[in-house]
Amino acid sequence: MSEAKLEFNIKHAGKSYPVSLGNNATAGELKSYVEDLTKVPLSRQKYMVKGGLVNDDAKLADVIKPASNVMLLGTADANLISKPAQKNQFLEDLAPEERLQRSNDLPIGFQNMGNTCYLNSTLQAFYRIKPLRELILNYDGSQTATSSATDSTVELHKKIVLELQRCFQNLKNKSFKSVMPMVLLAALRKCYPQFAERDSQMGFYKQQDAEELFTQLFHSLSLVFGDKFQDEFNINFKSTTTDSANENDINVKEESDTKLQCHISSSTNFLKNGLVESLHETIEKRSEFTGANSKYVVDKQITRLPKYLTVQYVRFFWKRSTGKKSKILRKVSFPFQLDVSDMLTPEYMQEKIKVRDEFRRIEKEKLEKDRDSKRRKVDGSNSSNLSSMTPRERYETEQALAQSEREHWEAEFKKHTPNDVTEGENPSSLYELVGVITHQGANSESGHYQSFIRDDYEEDKWYKFNDDKVSIVDKEKIESLGGGGESDSALILIYKGFGL
Repeated sequence: MSEAKLEFNIKHAGKSYPVSLGNNATAGELKSYVEDLTKVPLSRQKYMVKGGLVNDDAKLADVIKPASNVMLLGTADANLISKPAQKNQFLEDLAPEERLQRSNDLPIGFQNMGNTCYLNSTLQAFYRIKPLRELILNYDGSQTATSSATDSTVELHKKIVLELQRCFQNLKNKSFKSVMPMVLLAALRKCYPQFAERDSQMGFYKQQDAEELFTQLFHSLSLVFGDKFQDEFNINFKSTTTDSANENDINVKEESDTKLQCHISSSTNFLKNGLVESLHETIEKRSEFTGANSKYVVDKQITRLPKYLTVQYVRFFWKRSTGKKSKILRKVSFPFQLDVSDMLTPEYMQEKIKVRDEFRRIEKEKLEKDRDSKRRKVDGSNSSNLSSMTPRERYETEQALAQSEREHWEAEFKKHTPNDVTEGENPSSLYELVGVITHQGANSESGHYQSFIRDDYEEDKWYKFNDDKVSIVDKEKIESLGGGGESDSALILIYKGFGL
């Protein structure tokens, strides 16, 4: 009869190694086995389990659970530097800004080619949306979604996607100090002539509206990718139109869009108010029953929420006296966490609220654990373990622990995600802010566009993309982007489904 096996996974340096040892195997046997797998010497192996497997005679089955993931810390011999040319300065010894610069983790920007900040800010926002980035980077150009467009038109859109891919590859690989999207710009101007508009007196290309570009790029991506793209962004509505003078004149239909709009009136102070008002409008049109003009009430309720929610501030309006799209300067504050449950149909709301409450409970547990961790760090509870490590080992340990924490909470959220959630759908009604495109100035044909993108892992750290200049800003700066003058005012907000 064969001996029962203890099977689990060792995680090290981003890789996972399956381990299968006898139930009576010891810590010493594991270390020898792992040395062959990872090339990490026995003396450098540190395991993130209770007791750390310090005693080589310890029985593995007493401390490691079957099918679990065990984090291994330690540097392999092949990656060691025998004699540094100069004194090492480790990342954890640097200020946060220096750390990002030295480790080449600071993202790169786009060069301004003459009034192209609207393009640069939009591209940065697109690149930071993970499913969109992966869709474009993996595009092979051989397949296109079925559409009513002519072959020649589809080719123009495919050219745009291929040039987006080239730009994204440069952002990913950091091949240059900054990227010049010249060929992409030429493709856009050919496909969408409004972006080729020139100043009649000076002859140079005019500044354009980032929101218009955002919308047109979404159109191109929809034609090329179809449902694979739309599933992540499409919002479905139940739209009910009622004649205020004739309650029997009712029209109910299904609609979809890729963004919510926040109309700004003299009483709009908060994003949520503007969004709710935009879903309930009064329009005037001719009645099919009476043949006369009548006022109709249009009420929209959301029947499907996407993983990524795009919100547009309707800040620009056509001003006849100047012949330009002028800007509404009013300050309208936006939240970092947005709950849209009150914009849903009643039955859909019940589904989402249930998951929302579970996600908030998990979030509360996570915040409490984070606070406990910070307190232990302050009072030195963890210092004894870290002090015995080299700076490099300490840095690796901190990174590994952070990654382990992220994976734990991702698993917790996934555990409470219903199985019947459709592809690309947000399981709850909660969203978290991950990106902002802003505008400086008084009208859409002048001023300057920038984007502010949240770090993937640190919620309080944001990147400011000012063309080819990239810097780090804190969360307080993002709070000031609600408007209130000609300074940076939010134009487009990008929200990601909470817990995803």
